[in-house]
Amino acid sequence: MKMVERAFTLLDGPAHGPSEIAEVTGLNVTVVYRILQSGIPSRYFVQGPGGKYRLGPGAAAIGMQAMAYTPGNEASHPILEHLSKTLDAMALLWVFSPYGAPRRVLADYAPGRYDLEALGLGVSELVAVGGSLRVGPSGRVMAAHLSAPLVDTVLAEPIPAGAGPGALAEGKFRASLEEIRAAGYALGYEEVAGWGAVAAPVLWGEAVYGAISVLKPSSLLTDTPRAVARTVAAADRFSLLVSGGGLPLAG
Repeated sequence: MKMVERAFTLLDGPAHGPSEIAEVTGLNVTVVYRILQSGIPSRYFVQGPGGKYRLGPGAAAIGMQAMAYTPGNEASHPILEHLSKTLDAMALLWVFSPYGAPRRVLADYAPGRYDLEALGLGVSELVAVGGSLRVGPSGRVMAAHLSAPLVDTVLAEPIPAGAGPGALAEGKFRASLEEIRAAGYALGYEEVAGWGAVAAPVLWGEAVYGAISVLKPSSLLTDTPRAVARTVAAADRFSLLVSGGGLPLAG
């Protein structure tokens, strides 16, 4: 079952036939067919036209149930407040959302001496830029941990209006992902005009949960190594909490 489930994350598009899944998993087509059929009563798999299958509401319900019991703002906010004070920056927690194209949702933030209005974006631009994984290091660290088909979906979207001159074109965006996975963080300059940013992924095992990022006026983001170290530490700390572990707040 698990191999068949994973095949849906590796194949491009929502629906696939038993032969496609068998090729990816190495399983016999007959075995794949039986697994798919066994998941229909629970609506884990749904069979559509042409004998193709897609993940169904049963699979979505499991994911929603899992997310409902991850830590909330009572766990994230002290980490963000500490990060904000330490770096004199705005600290934000983004959570991955698969709604439509892969997106991010702002789950919590500690503004420090800044606020969201200071970004200089109108409401519609703020929503577009903030939600898109195409702009900013938080988007890239999340995309770096998505499957190739989902990355393609992210890059099929244009850079949203309101993005700054530093937003990466498709080629540079895609090329950065392997480096981000190896380094564990990403940097951004002027992707929102006037601002610099650092981000690190929040991981739940091998799955990306979201990202923690810091934003600071570009002219004031001067000690990049320190900002990277603090941001990565905060993201690692929250990753432990998401995974069911715990770590005291460090100085």
